[in-house]
Amino acid sequence: MENFFTGMYRGAVFGAATAGIVSGISWVVNKLSNSYQYSINEMLVSDDNTVPGGTKADFSIDTVKKVDQSHYKNQFIRGSYHIVDETSDLSQHLRNEGYSYSRQSNRIINGGGSEVWGVTEQVTNKGKLVWQRIYLPKGTFVSLEMLDLIMGHEIFHSILNNAGLFDVEEITGTNQRVKIHEYYTSRWEEKYIKFRGWEKLKLDMTSFNTEVITFESFDIFKPKIQPIFNNYLKSTLK
Repeated sequence: MENFFTGMYRGAVFGAATAGIVSGISWVVNKLSNSYQYSINEMLVSDDNTVPGGTKADFSIDTVKKVDQSHYKNQFIRGSYHIVDETSDLSQHLRNEGYSYSRQSNRIINGGGSEVWGVTEQVTNKGKLVWQRIYLPKGTFVSLEMLDLIMGHEIFHSILNNAGLFDVEEITGTNQRVKIHEYYTSRWEEKYIKFRGWEKLKLDMTSFNTEVITFESFDIFKPKIQPIFNNYLKSTLK
């Protein structure tokens, strides 16, 4: 969406006959751009649970497409995949939020300095989803199994976003963040790993966010997310 508005504005500047027209178009573009909001979901890295192993995965968009077609066909809609091996592969919004790419770890670094396996960026307009992008850094391709798991995690974020059930978080008494999306993605990951027989690989998993059950603010979302979660399990555990 950023590129769309940038291209529109530049085209207007080069084609305008007077400064007044340029000024007017600039105002319209700024108004349109400002009506769009960006938000982010991410899967943090925890190397305590990760060991080398698994099937070799080539770093390419073709690998991503093959995994998508094999296990997640038609699940990721209104969006695109982006593979990342340099900071410029990230959107301007992510870079503005402090996200970058580390050549040392081959992972994305978030604004707080933590490494992440994958990022889902959403663009909304007046509360409605317009577009999504799933960013997969080169380090995600450490194995085909790890890539598969992370894609499934991010795709579930995208499904909830498509349903208008955007992530909500609370802070615990010990200053830990708990998120409703992660409560469900972690449970999907556990079942998916067992179904695929990948327990011995000790793949990195999301925190279970068990504190979610202690916050009444999450209660309104549970009955809406649970049937979506059940359908996602049914579609991926086969």
